[in-house]
Amino acid sequence: MPADTQQTNIFDRHLSGRQRLAVELLTGALTKGRLANAYLLTGRIIDDKWQLAKQMAAFLNCERTRSYWQNAQSENQPVQNLLGLPIGDEVFQQANESLKTFHMPEDRSCLSKSISGEPVNMCRDCRWIQEDAHPECLYKLAPGEKTSSRKISVESARNMSETLARTSSAFRIVIVEDASQDVFHRPSANALLKTLEEPPEHTMFFLFAENAEAVLPTVVSRSQVVPVPQIPFSDAEPPELPPISFHKAIRESASKRSKAYLSALDFSQVVLKAADSLVDDDDNVRVAISKVVDYVLKGEYERLKARAMDSLNESKYLADLFELGEEAKSRVDHYVNPKAALESFSIAWARLAQNAQVLD
Repeated sequence: MPADTQQTNIFDRHLSGRQRLAVELLTGALTKGRLANAYLLTGRIIDDKWQLAKQMAAFLNCERTRSYWQNAQSENQPVQNLLGLPIGDEVFQQANESLKTFHMPEDRSCLSKSISGEPVNMCRDCRWIQEDAHPECLYKLAPGEKTSSRKISVESARNMSETLARTSSAFRIVIVEDASQDVFHRPSANALLKTLEEPPEHTMFFLFAENAEAVLPTVVSRSQVVPVPQIPFSDAEPPELPPISFHKAIRESASKRSKAYLSALDFSQVVLKAADSLVDDDDNVRVAISKVVDYVLKGEYERLKARAMDSLNESKYLADLFELGEEAKSRVDHYVNPKAALESFSIAWARLAQNAQVLD
């Protein structure tokens, strides 16, 4: 049986405000009992990635909340929340009916409560995690400090696999701070690939990279991509755009033209047409264009967030779209004609959506 449907946010309120998508995807996976073996966190904000990993580690090890997996384990049922199972859409579907019950604790970890400014007496495990000093929970895979090489050595990768093969009472989190293939290169990745795909019980990986394209495909295919954007979409009131479904407009236009799908340029015209009324009425065109990008990001996020918890394809699509959104909002401030930035974003979005086959 899947876990409780009630979703409790396990992260601190500041991180939840900055990284709404990542927080909801990870919390949703916990709530459904569908934690992945490995999460690839994309984006440029290293501190937020570390907080996501450390607060997840705290939730799974804190004396207030570790009952999430310990109680389920005591029911004498096999652990089937995808920890130790190969990642893939087929696995999510096949395992859905056999998932065991994982009850979300009503409390949060000492670490998350402390960062949120709530008074709390830190338990031993949370204090160790906060200080990066936990002897069994947090592991970091990185280039050696005593070498000039920027690459993670094969020996380090093999040593990590051997360490994780030992039994532990803790729920272990392994962090690869730079998973780009320039650092986590093919020889070291291959040495860890089996462990990454089928980790020991109660072990999870967090890999960091600016984007999924920088990471070896064999690593990406074994990870759930979660975007950690530098410029998250605004939580302000949505822009007063005319009521329009971009995807519906695309389908109708494609039908009229007897094409299987619209070209990227046609797609961009749909977006620009929907944005015209807002852009024309706004005194600050650049602010208006940024609002349009926010409108797209929020719309796609709301449409696909539930599916992204269970599908590698949708989660990677959202990660790539958020990266496009970051670039677009940055370009708006530098383009002589900010509408050109929106058009460029629309064309890139069209190609991305068509390639990912999410235009439903």
